[in-house]
Amino acid sequence: MSKSGSLSPRQSECLRLAAQGKSSPEIALLLGISRRTVDQRIAEACERLQVRNRTQAVAEAVRLGLI
Repeated sequence: MSKSGSLSPRQSECLRLAAQGKSSPEIALLLGISRRTVDQRIAEACERLQVRNRTQAVAEAVRLGLI
């Protein structure tokens, strides 16, 4: 999959909040979803962006203008 591929709205939202320094529990509370779901959305974003972790996903999404 290409790095320029798009993220789902929820993946983008989770990464945007992570970029603001929010933890998974904080993101879950803000979005009204479970922490596990937040972690799954971020993991999916990592896969789509071909990176290994949350920090890299945020950096790559910003670089690509996705968040």
